[in-house]
Amino acid sequence: MRYTMSRFFRYKAFQKLAVSYFLLILVTVTLLSGALFYLFSRSAVNEIDRNSKTVLSQISYASDVIYNQVMTVGNALINDPEIISFLNEQTEDKTSNYHIFGQLNQIKSAYPYIHRIGIYRASTDTSVDTAGLPFDKSLYEIGSEQYMEFYPSEVTVRGMNNNMPFQLLTFLLYPDFSFHSTDNPLIYISIEEQSLLATIRTIGKVETANNVFVINNEGQVLSHTDTSLFLKDWSQEDYIQRILKSGNAEDSFTLKIGHVKHQIAYVKSVDMDWFFVSVTPYNSLISNIHQLRNITMAITLGIVLVGLLASIFLSQNLYKPLLSLFEKLKLRSVPDSTTPIIDEYKILTEVFTTLEEKERSMQHVLHRSTQTVREHYLQALIKGSVGDVSIPEDIIRDIDGQLPGPYFSVIVFKIDQIRRVKSRVNAEQHSLLRFALGNIAKEILGEFGECELIITDENEVVAVCQYPDNELPLHLKEAIRGVQSFLKRYFKLTLSVGIGDLVYGRKNVQHSYTSAQQYVKYRLIYGTEAILDAAVIRSHLLSQISYPVASEKKIIEGVQARHEVAIKAGIDDFIALAASGSCNQFVAYSLQLLLSLLKSFEYLQSMPEHNFNDYLDAVTSIEEAEHLEEIRGVFESYCAEICVLIEQRNNWQQAQKHNKVMEQVQTFIQENYAEPNLSLELVAGFSGLSSSYLGKLFKSSTGQSFSEYLNHTRLERASQLLVSTDATAAKISESVGMYNISYFSTLFKKKYGVSPSVYREQALLREEPPIR
Repeated sequence: MRYTMSRFFRYKAFQKLAVSYFLLILVTVTLLSGALFYLFSRSAVNEIDRNSKTVLSQISYASDVIYNQVMTVGNALINDPEIISFLNEQTEDKTSNYHIFGQLNQIKSAYPYIHRIGIYRASTDTSVDTAGLPFDKSLYEIGSEQYMEFYPSEVTVRGMNNNMPFQLLTFLLYPDFSFHSTDNPLIYISIEEQSLLATIRTIGKVETANNVFVINNEGQVLSHTDTSLFLKDWSQEDYIQRILKSGNAEDSFTLKIGHVKHQIAYVKSVDMDWFFVSVTPYNSLISNIHQLRNITMAITLGIVLVGLLASIFLSQNLYKPLLSLFEKLKLRSVPDSTTPIIDEYKILTEVFTTLEEKERSMQHVLHRSTQTVREHYLQALIKGSVGDVSIPEDIIRDIDGQLPGPYFSVIVFKIDQIRRVKSRVNAEQHSLLRFALGNIAKEILGEFGECELIITDENEVVAVCQYPDNELPLHLKEAIRGVQSFLKRYFKLTLSVGIGDLVYGRKNVQHSYTSAQQYVKYRLIYGTEAILDAAVIRSHLLSQISYPVASEKKIIEGVQARHEVAIKAGIDDFIALAASGSCNQFVAYSLQLLLSLLKSFEYLQSMPEHNFNDYLDAVTSIEEAEHLEEIRGVFESYCAEICVLIEQRNNWQQAQKHNKVMEQVQTFIQENYAEPNLSLELVAGFSGLSSSYLGKLFKSSTGQSFSEYLNHTRLERASQLLVSTDATAAKISESVGMYNISYFSTLFKKKYGVSPSVYREQALLREEPPIR
């Protein structure tokens, strides 16, 4: 026992197991005890409810008996000759009144619960009452809708009943009801409310804590254990409204009245339309309910304590396998004996989690390795190098088992404009695009047979399809168009597709792949989103064409003439002729055309702006082109560059020639500026150019007109003579070819800001040495 308790306080799993058993026992015993207690109390309440209904039914029956006896008395009075005679008399007769009183009193004595019997004759305003009470004429004023009416009332007579009111339940009988006369007589029979209450107490044995009362169909109290409530209107009470609205002859329910739960039972009188109601506090239904509950709780507690001990010993037996496993592992992480609590589950979980992670890691590595080996084998299969691949035989058998064939066709999907696609997506997204292409293609093409997808390049996905018959599916191209449409709509990708030849056996798959690659190259001629197979390109393979020399010559001549229309026409002719051949032939002829253009305009290499890289770029663009329009653009761009170089060369040569002429003209002016008749026409004759052309050339080269340049040269020489000689301004002006001294002085002052004489004086002042 001590070892068991020590284990309970030290090992957490043992604690949980024992607590679980204890909680199970606790919940079971509690629920069972609660259910039994509830069923017993409910059964007792139902039994008491049935008894209440039985008592109320008996009271109702007694009330119905009273009602029937009242009816019997009333009928007997109506059928009695003397009574009839008394009712019909038109004059009052004391003797007759006395006889009638005695007769009525005799009948009353036979029915002790009847308080009084009376007759009221309206014709003589005569009333005979066995109790000696005055007639309440308000009774006569009650409108009669049937043979008998019921009317509860309180009657107070001084000197009688200790001046307390008589609480009467009065039945009104109308002997001449059918005549509806205004002076019809009235027979009334009253029962005191206390008599009805006594009947209720006698039959029901009502306790002080219970309320048993009678109400009419309007909710008015006709009888109650509390006499002060006589004729009270309880129609607004919730439980009274529920009783009145119910159509049941008897029923019971529970309801809180003043925050206290009550059991309410009622029975309806069939004849009198009364409700006999019993309202009893719920706690008083079973007098010893609290004692019973305490006993039940004590027994439950005892069973729970026994269950606690039982749970510990049951846990010990169930804990043995776990303890054995725990001890066999001998984990380093198990705490020593000084550790308060050992969590076996946590330690075991750590061990198993470590083992599970190792297994998962191995499975992942194995799966990735298998997938990599599978892809490697498939790539070797389509390239015909299976013999060079070292792969375990079981993996090869597994792959071969999934490729039974016997007929195969390789379909190559090429992503168009791959450079543009890579520019708008990153590397990860590009990889996802290829993955999506593979999945979509496999799903759609899988309708025709099993297929394997391989990603062979950044813009190429290959599908190895297998078919049972030696023919391609009829709707294969429609399915491929579905792949193209899906990728274009959702991923903004266009695909060109090459369908390889149908081959027999896995060893010939490489031939189908090679043919598919060759076919898809013809998207250069047929454009992007083309679906290409042997039938489509057969005409290109069978055609025999030679290099279009005439088109090449036309292009070169157009470039030399720098005639754009002629260049484009030549390029169109060249492409139209070369495109009718094979794709490889078209590319070769295109490269040959570039080389011819390079050689034809090789002399342009001496131009400073010439760059041989333009040719290499054009060659690369042709080799990477995916459509004829791209090659057309390369030709037009390259020819345009050559035209620009030709124009630049011509401009350069012309500029070199003009520079030499300008040097000669400027030298001529420097040597002959003193000639007064030196003019543009004279110099033009010297240079061999027209005067107008020379004027424009002079302006463009020097930024000055001919006359401005000549005046500048003459004034520069005059300024030198003013400083170096003593000649007069007039002489100097003539020596430089300007014989108009006024014009000379004006031009000199405009250029230097001062007159020639002032200019000379300023020059002399600058040259004089300073005075010491």
